[in-house]
Formats: sequence, C-alpha cells, structure tokens
Amino acid sequence: MKFKTLGKPEKPVAVLIHAMFFSEEMFDSICQTLQYSHYIVLPTLDAHVLNENSTFLSVQDEAKKIADYLLKNDIQHIDILLGTSLGGIIAFELFNFQKISVSHIFLDGTPFMRFSDFRIKLMATGFKWIAHKSAKSPSRKNLLDKLYPTHAAEMKKICGGMSDESINNLAFACYTYELPEKIDLKEQQDLTFLYGTKERARICISTVEKYANCNLIIKDGYNHCEFLAKEPQAYVRMLLNDF
Repeated sequence: MKFKTLGKPEKPVAVLIHAMFFSEEMFDSICQTLQYSHYIVLPTLDAHVLNENSTFLSVQDEAKKIADYLLKNDIQHIDILLGTSLGGIIAFELFNFQKISVSHIFLDGTPFMRFSDFRIKLMATGFKWIAHKSAKSPSRKNLLDKLYPTHAAEMKKICGGMSDESINNLAFACYTYELPEKIDLKEQQDLTFLYGTKERARICISTVEKYANCNLIIKDGYNHCEFLAKEPQAYVRMLLNDF
C-alpha cells in the first residue's frame, strides 16, 4: 500500500479510497478542486500499486493499514470519507474504527451483499480471466474498455500484475460484506449511499433504504462510478454537502 497527499495539512482531512482494479488516480478530477478546501489522503490499496509486490488480504487488513497511517501522522478526525465500490466497504470498516472519528461518509456504488461460495468462485474466475488477458494483450480491448474507457489502460496494468491470490481475496471481499442491522450515527455525523440506476450494485438500494438516518442518492441513467467520472464538479459539491 502507498499513500499520496494533496493540499495543506492544516485543512480538514478528506480520505478517498478507490475501487478494485483502480488506483488513487481515479480521483484526479475531483482532487483538482477538493485540495483547496481539504487535506486529501489517497491510499492505493495492496495489489493495486504498480511495481510493488503486495497481496490484498482482506477488507479489515486494508482498513487497519489506512488507520495506522492516519494515526501515525496525527490524524484522528476525518471530515470527508469517500469509498467507491470496493473502497466503500473499506471506508465503512474504517468508519467503525473507534480511534478515528468521521463527520461525512460517502459510499459510492458499494456492493453490500453476500453471494454464495459458488458464485464468488465464478466472479473470481471472471476477474482472473480479465487480469490474465490484460497482462497478455494490454492493447487488445476487453470488458474494461467497455465499462471504464477513461481508465481502462491503467486498470489493465494494475490487474495484469495481480496474483491470483489477491484476485480471489478481492472477490471474497466484494461479495461477502453485509451491513449491520443498525447504523449508529453521532450528532453532526452523516452517511450517504450513492448508486446509479444502470449499475449492478443498484440491487443494494432496497437494502440501504431501510436506514432512515442515512442519505440515499440515486443517479438516474448512470453506471458504476460514472457520476464521479462524468461530473467531477457536481461530485465535489455533493461531498461538500451541497446536494
């Protein structure tokens, strides 16, 4: 895992956690604006750092490493905590870490669901197929080009260098994490779920709707993490609670 920071340390802290097969670069478009109001901490998860021989083990392991980095750098409070897709699961785990407080939590396209063991194996097989194809023929178009045309080239490099162990663990992490029956929020604290109507993770909308103390934003016509990619300025306004 590696960390990048932007902005001035005296500003309120924003922690942005990327999706699977991405890196912290997926947030470049919003960091251009957000760095003027916040000190941004950008982790790149294990197995996602190019030329680093690391293995993704679990959501809990990643959240602990982020928390350890923050505490080591005397950061005990996060103003904005954003996690996209898999990053949202890790963000939720970090939100529950008692030594660090969080004001505003945003979970974008996060798959809070539990698949059967057989289905998880199928998903892992699909992920490994994409990774192996990307490593063998990075210039040849595959599913990543269709789903994420802006970031496909980088994503191929990232997943192409991953071990099968990391990909198996990533599949498990994505499709076994379930939300608790109740989400406790303190005063001056809020949590926002965000889903597009065209993404597969939209099936989680019925699950998160039951949390009356949380916000839910549904972006009609948007695919997975597409709001972030297509409307960075509007996305920043959302993060600043102007939605």
